[in-house]
Amino acid sequence: MNKYLALVFILLMSLTVSAQRQILSLNGIWDIEESVTDVKVPVKFKHKVEVPGMVNMAKPAFSKVDKFYSREYYGNYWAKPMLHNLGTLGDTMRIGYSFQDRNYFWLRKSFETKPGFELVILKINKAQFGTSVWVNGRKAGESTDCFAAQFYNISSFLKKKSINEVIIRIGAHPGVLPASVPAGNDFEKRHWTPGIYDDVSVIFSNYPYIETIQVAPDIHKNEITVQSNIWVKPGVETITITGKVNEWKSGKEVSSVEKSFSVSGKSEQMVTFTIPVNNAQLWSPESPFLYSLNLSTSNDNMKVRFGMREFRFDTPTKRAYLNDKILFLRGSNITLHRFFDDSLCRNNPWDEKWVRQLLTELPKKYHWNSFRFCIGPVPEKWWDIADEAGLIIQNEYFLWSYRPYWDKELLKNQLGNWMRDTWNHPSMAWWDINNETHEPADQPLTKLIRELRPLDLSGRAWDNGYNLPDGDNDPVEDHNYKFYAGGYGGNLWTLQKMHDGMAEKTTNAPHPSAHACVLNEYGWLWLKRDGNPTLLTQMVYDSIAPGISGNERQELYAYRIAAETEYFRAHRNYAGIMHFDYLTGDFPGAITGDIFKNPETLEPVKAYDEYFSEIFKPLGVYVNYFPSEVKTGTDVSIPVMLVNDEDQAISGTIEMSLQDTDHNEIKSGSVAFSISGLGQRTVKLSLKTPDKKGKYFLLTSALHSGGKKTLCRRIITVGE
Repeated sequence: MNKYLALVFILLMSLTVSAQRQILSLNGIWDIEESVTDVKVPVKFKHKVEVPGMVNMAKPAFSKVDKFYSREYYGNYWAKPMLHNLGTLGDTMRIGYSFQDRNYFWLRKSFETKPGFELVILKINKAQFGTSVWVNGRKAGESTDCFAAQFYNISSFLKKKSINEVIIRIGAHPGVLPASVPAGNDFEKRHWTPGIYDDVSVIFSNYPYIETIQVAPDIHKNEITVQSNIWVKPGVETITITGKVNEWKSGKEVSSVEKSFSVSGKSEQMVTFTIPVNNAQLWSPESPFLYSLNLSTSNDNMKVRFGMREFRFDTPTKRAYLNDKILFLRGSNITLHRFFDDSLCRNNPWDEKWVRQLLTELPKKYHWNSFRFCIGPVPEKWWDIADEAGLIIQNEYFLWSYRPYWDKELLKNQLGNWMRDTWNHPSMAWWDINNETHEPADQPLTKLIRELRPLDLSGRAWDNGYNLPDGDNDPVEDHNYKFYAGGYGGNLWTLQKMHDGMAEKTTNAPHPSAHACVLNEYGWLWLKRDGNPTLLTQMVYDSIAPGISGNERQELYAYRIAAETEYFRAHRNYAGIMHFDYLTGDFPGAITGDIFKNPETLEPVKAYDEYFSEIFKPLGVYVNYFPSEVKTGTDVSIPVMLVNDEDQAISGTIEMSLQDTDHNEIKSGSVAFSISGLGQRTVKLSLKTPDKKGKYFLLTSALHSGGKKTLCRRIITVGE
């Protein structure tokens, strides 16, 4: 009898275990083929490609795989002289022009059925341009979404006991989608590469099925609000949900609840409840502490990660706050979808080791705590790593300009899906609906923000591009570009102008507005990786330094971007300073540039590395001294502005050294300083210029507790 009971117990336990969700990854090598029409599935698949990844990495390669001009890129004043002339067609096109002899790619993979499950969901995290799915020869559905996860219920298409074939058709270029579909627009993206650029998986589950989970932390109440959409089997009246919160790393259980809900025969039920998180450890860049939530029904479970943190902007103080403390944002931008067009992109964005190095090692070295994921989404794994690295992310949708013929309801739904994919990540700090876009008079983007805002239970702020902010405490962004060449119009700008400047925000930021402002683009000085100017900066370097070498240009770029960064930080007009650009595409006709000598090894240009290691340190040093020339033997008073991004007071010594080109010290001086937490202070040092004319280096260091040091560099010309 005891043996019988033991056997029954084992069987019951096995049934309970098998009833819970199982996830099968379909990442790996897929078969791939091309076609002109969207009707007939290819008979033979002669190519292979890695998923996730881009089609331009297929073997054997497809010709002209990403050759497509978008409407915006073809209309770019700077790029157009380099492009094929499309005549009147180019001036009237609504989406773009393809140079390819294909319209579609078909990707094929097989997987085995797992018995004992009522529901089987195919999840495609992200793919472009549009997806259509066939399972065992039958069409399971389609989507035009290019920037969020797509879910296909393939339960009825599977074989009960056998191998199943799934085929995913994607567009070869944006032109296969209707003009009403927002499929991304970018004035600086040369090619448009198709691909399934995020994970693909099959979810095996049973009713009640957990479709989505949103976690909203409340650090003041020490609890989380959980909202979940549940699929319910017909005839069920009540569902019971168990939620368990654990520390992510240790696995230690923190709390648990059990809730019952009446579903009244509905096929779907949105449930909302709270779970305590007592003695919560807060998530921050310095301590990115993570929790996990495991939500279970009788037959399904789903686990998500979250952090106990609250991030907001405040209009009265014009500052960003993390966990009710001022946080000065320091960082850069990543334009991944432009990097897709780089010959060295390859499969690096899906190599976890490479992404961890990109988002962790160099940002820590440069003292960055934030990024803007600019003009397009990144794979889900990037968000996981950002959470663990303690990064604060401005998440920008793939929209640069507005097309009035877009389907507004479709755009709203796709923006909602884009939000759903990232709103549990503590690194996801604020939404950004567009880049540098002036919306039409009827304010379609502002209205979308108002409609979408309630979806986010965490109440994150929204950036609205070059439009006025919608919410009382929404920030604005500034692209404060100083123009060094006459071809851009307006007054020419030199470093000498910083001496009397106040680093005020420009009217590129929505104006008039007194909201908190984030400077997330500046420095009109980009170079390609070999040190040559980009399309935008050729006339700049012809103007300020004609005839110099590539290495000399990189030194000049590093020096000037450092001075601008110090200048903008010192005057405290911005809640955040985010350099443009950390990673982007390097290709013929590139508009901007990044910091890398070799993006595959993530080796930065040496000069950039040396300056970036100093200019974003929490103790910022700005020497407000840019004479075009100073006379020999002159007594000068040199202002040094200090800013302290940390909330603890700092004291130490400022040491100034004037050196010749052989690094021999000619003059020196020092002064003690103290600065309050989150404060700023200006001190002055006096020096007498050398008696000999020539070029000199003015090196100013702020030394403080624990041997920490911030270095500021100036180049001085001494004349008679």
